[in-house]
Amino acid sequence: MTSIHALVDLRHSAPPGGSGLTSTNTLTDHLSLPLDGESVLATPIGEDLVLVCGVAAAMSGQAPALLNGDPSMAMTATVATWARAGAPAEQSVGFVAVVPLKIAGRLRLRSIVLRSQGQPARYTLIKRAVPFALLMRIVSAESGDRFAAVADVMAQALMAESPSADRLAAAMALLAATARNDGYVEVMGPLDAGEAYLQGWSNTLPVDLSRVLVAHNGHHIADLTAAAVMREDLGGSGQGFVGLLANPAMALDLERLERLYFRTADGWRTLEIYQRRVLLPPTDVPAHIRDVVKRASAGPDTLQVLRRAGQRFDGRDTVSILDQPIRLGMDLVVEVPGGGILVTGWMLDPDRLVESIVLRAGSESAPVNTSWTRLPRPDVTAAFQHDDLFAGSIDPARHDHGFLAFVPGLSSASDAAVYFELALETQGLAFYPLKPVRALSRRALERLVSSLDPRMAGGVKAIERHIGPMMQALDHPAPRVVEIRDFGFNDTAASTVVIVGAGLDIEEVTVTLALLALDPDVGATPIAVCVPVAVLGDIAAEVQRVAAFYGLGVRLIAAEGVQDACDAFEAAIGGTKAETLVLLSAGVLPRQTGWLTRLQRAYHARGGKVLVSPTIVFEDDSIRFAGTWLDDSERLLVDRFIGYPRDVVRGAEATEVIAGTTACCIVARSALASTGGFSRSYLGVAEKGRDLCLKLKLAGIPSLWLPEVEMVAADEEAGAMGVPWRRLADRIDRWSFNRRWSLLVANMRGAK
Repeated sequence: MTSIHALVDLRHSAPPGGSGLTSTNTLTDHLSLPLDGESVLATPIGEDLVLVCGVAAAMSGQAPALLNGDPSMAMTATVATWARAGAPAEQSVGFVAVVPLKIAGRLRLRSIVLRSQGQPARYTLIKRAVPFALLMRIVSAESGDRFAAVADVMAQALMAESPSADRLAAAMALLAATARNDGYVEVMGPLDAGEAYLQGWSNTLPVDLSRVLVAHNGHHIADLTAAAVMREDLGGSGQGFVGLLANPAMALDLERLERLYFRTADGWRTLEIYQRRVLLPPTDVPAHIRDVVKRASAGPDTLQVLRRAGQRFDGRDTVSILDQPIRLGMDLVVEVPGGGILVTGWMLDPDRLVESIVLRAGSESAPVNTSWTRLPRPDVTAAFQHDDLFAGSIDPARHDHGFLAFVPGLSSASDAAVYFELALETQGLAFYPLKPVRALSRRALERLVSSLDPRMAGGVKAIERHIGPMMQALDHPAPRVVEIRDFGFNDTAASTVVIVGAGLDIEEVTVTLALLALDPDVGATPIAVCVPVAVLGDIAAEVQRVAAFYGLGVRLIAAEGVQDACDAFEAAIGGTKAETLVLLSAGVLPRQTGWLTRLQRAYHARGGKVLVSPTIVFEDDSIRFAGTWLDDSERLLVDRFIGYPRDVVRGAEATEVIAGTTACCIVARSALASTGGFSRSYLGVAEKGRDLCLKLKLAGIPSLWLPEVEMVAADEEAGAMGVPWRRLADRIDRWSFNRRWSLLVANMRGAK
């Protein structure tokens, strides 16, 4: 980028941030225009433009410029001039030249040659740059009543092409000092497509399309498409206007809109914002436009733009009243915590009249029909097959009316409208309002996933394109402890605490506690049990009874947001002080006593820098878990020996594996804290635990499988939707896990 060193420290040469020309620089205000015809004042504007000011015998509006006498640095300057009354001929013209610096690299500007009427004049820059505000005050004093015309030329040159923020700020300062008030904006409101509706009165505002300068949280150039509206209350001194203000590069915040500048044949004018202006909500703007445009006059293109704006979304469902065979229904709309909107429903359009569907959320939007997954909905076919509107259009053998789409990155403010915009073949628009929920419950996820068939192409696409990405974006709030009840619990001097992560099954918790109590190694160890807050009232009395009967020290922790054992572990960790934690899912039971001592022995042998897991078997003595290993040939992670008889690993040595299991393990609290704990972007506990183990591995905490210790557990819960739900959930979790870790796994050369 160009860097201008105009014989000065540039930190004192920026244009003013306000609207006036008051100088705050330490340069003395009595600095005047050089009158020797050989020197000029200089003011850099940003890093790609400089203003030079001096006197000459003659100067034209466009002047070739040569920097530092170097032919390779030839530019074209825009020059504003004024006559200097009573001055000698060689000083009769004052000028300001706006010189763009289209060069690369650093430049120390010492001189400039300006050619006017074929005659070159060389000027030397004074040794210190002049602040913009002071330069303009000098020009204003010199040019007198010509200052507005001079400012007009300079402002247009500053705003030419793609102006920088510094150039726009300088132009805004000029216009604030010279533009005359021409009227007021009295009513305004945002439209869903990003434009702003403006209504008010003006004396000279041009109709149709104008380029305007907007004071709006900074300085911006925008387009104003306006029409005139007759207003009797103005007494013939002005006319009303309605218009649309648009700048595709920025979102307009009408609360911060200060004024608009526009140019007429007589110079620049400004529209102020009326102090008691009316700010319409977005859904009220279209109806307001429809009412006003009937009385508006402008070119046909402008009126067409305004009419189309009057057809924008106003909160109504217009799909259901179409006289064309198009209908739409929604099953679930969720604004996913972490960013994105999930939509699933159906659309019946047998004649293919809908050209596109855009999901809009406030000022944000994204096409949906180009990325959604179509799903079978025979119920929709059956419901409309005998509807007169669809008579003869519906193919009874075709059922692909359902759809599922996750739109990442899309979100809305709590009061912003969310809706579908349908563009029809007739070039019309139709709208369907949506009511997203902002919390995705486990039950809702189960219902959503259970409707997919992983054996069909649509089900696979839905997982890969929508459900998987949604789970990766999902950011459930961390489980929150609501209540703690202690029954003989004291971990003040304990180095180890057993944490039991439980669900809704009260009997599972009590059986686990009873079996732990029968092991002398465990009975003296503090135990923390974490359950969902919904079951606290039912389980508290039973835990108290078991703790008293067996002499256990138990802390019962009830937490919100607990959907599985990993959530329970996460909540319970903050309710203990011990550095060494034994994580145990309720229902994972010891086969023999002494299991805890052996886990601790292996853990301490590695200095506590390890996660140690045992073998876990099913009730029929077949293996459920014996370490997660790397398949070198496929570069994939696999759980070996699943379903094999437990005898195949009898006598095996302790082995470092890629991942252990959090269903039963011993690990340091500090290790969990260093990795951020469990990820909440999985549906099941298997990949949550595997994900945690890989994060620990990256942090230098390996996983160790200890075959000599065996625990027993029944098959994992299938969930409320049964085995199909669990299989789909496993498939989604595996997709999410592979997306996150496949590169690392592929580079585990020679690792186990």
